[in-house]
Amino acid sequence: MNNSVQQLLAKIDAALNKQAHSRHFLLGLSGGLDSVVLLHAMTRLRERSGGSLQLRALHINHQLQEQSATWAQHCATLCESLAVEFSSIEVTINASAGIENAARQARYYEFEAALREDEVLLLAHHRDDQMETLLLRLIRGSGSRGLSGIPASRELGRELGGEPGREQGRGRLIRPLLGIDRDELLLYAEAAKLSWVEDGSNEDESFDRNYCRHTLLPLIEARWPGYRESWSKSAVLARESEALLQELAAMDLVAIATESRSVVSRVKLLALSATRRRNVLRFWLEGLGVEELGWHQLHQLSDEVVPSSTASVLIGGCRLHCYRETLHALAAAALETDVASEDLSGLSPLSPLPPLSSFSQLLAMPSEVELTNNGSLSFTEASGEGVAVDKLGAMTIRYRQGGEACRLLGRPNKSLKKILQEVEMQPWLRSRIPLLYSGDELAYIPGIGVSEAWAAKDGEAACLIDWQQPDLAL
Repeated sequence: MNNSVQQLLAKIDAALNKQAHSRHFLLGLSGGLDSVVLLHAMTRLRERSGGSLQLRALHINHQLQEQSATWAQHCATLCESLAVEFSSIEVTINASAGIENAARQARYYEFEAALREDEVLLLAHHRDDQMETLLLRLIRGSGSRGLSGIPASRELGRELGGEPGREQGRGRLIRPLLGIDRDELLLYAEAAKLSWVEDGSNEDESFDRNYCRHTLLPLIEARWPGYRESWSKSAVLARESEALLQELAAMDLVAIATESRSVVSRVKLLALSATRRRNVLRFWLEGLGVEELGWHQLHQLSDEVVPSSTASVLIGGCRLHCYRETLHALAAAALETDVASEDLSGLSPLSPLPPLSSFSQLLAMPSEVELTNNGSLSFTEASGEGVAVDKLGAMTIRYRQGGEACRLLGRPNKSLKKILQEVEMQPWLRSRIPLLYSGDELAYIPGIGVSEAWAAKDGEAACLIDWQQPDLAL
């Protein structure tokens, strides 16, 4: 066997032994040089394994080139010749989000969906891909995470940015060629007499990666031939720095945590240095599935939002709200639901009901009423407190419009705004609290109190009504 073939097989085998928990592999096969070499090498390792290594290939047809169907057929023919199970999936790319990024997301989505139990995904990124990535990220101002480069292995699930409904960490991805130069892959392909497809778009230098590949990196190599080794060391150092930052963030998150994972202490955040505050904020939000914050977003959150007890900012699908001594991460979509426009006229037992004289008549009604996208109301039997049962049937539900006032039992007449402030209701809930009216009079504020005119007298059959708030946490 050719020496270049033996050396490459040894490197791939070593990478798999170090990183793979299973000997069942799904290989992402584009039909280009890199994936064709990896496929061929894996079949050689399969032969050596005596049947313990299982291999199949998946081709993703992005339908962006006229030759797409030809490439898929080439992959099918190659797999047939190597006795490798093959499948191909066509995806449609939404170019409005950027072709490269959209294609990448679609590709990973299909890879994750196709993985079988205990199967590992293999991709054919090599060291030259790593160099291009490092250069592009440096140009874009990446920190230690970005400058760590492409990971040799990782859990799947992050490619979709926490997309709702997607299982996180589904399977594992390994890149066994990441420490190998493209020239070495070419030598293997020539020695093994392999054929592969060439994507003409890879020559288009209007794409940043192609410009790096064909223009910038050759200039760097001409001056500094050993740059791959030194850049690889820098990536390792950046990865180690990022690991330390993650460990520090995990400790700081414990310090600022509250009973809810979506709420942290503002006071304890502000006690940290600005650097540590940004670090733990990024770590906390990432754990909630929020898209990674950019430089300006992170600084705005740390330096402008957190210091304010009333500030709010929208980041992706997350609304970050400061309230007094805490910072809350809320689901933006749930917050934006317009409960004021909801038709509540058909709710029972508040529809209104015929007059009731005892709680036993109310027991035939539901003990809880669901409010669309806004939690529920619960009804509990009482005596001499809450709203008199004989007055309950005359009530209807409304939402806050502004200017409301109420004279709660034993208290002076106050505006609803003042009442909600006094009970420290969070601002994002104040427009959502269901209010019980009798005609045009605000008679009952669930969980807070009843107006004097509608309060039950001592020993009188009564009902307490509570609002089970909707879960708006991220």
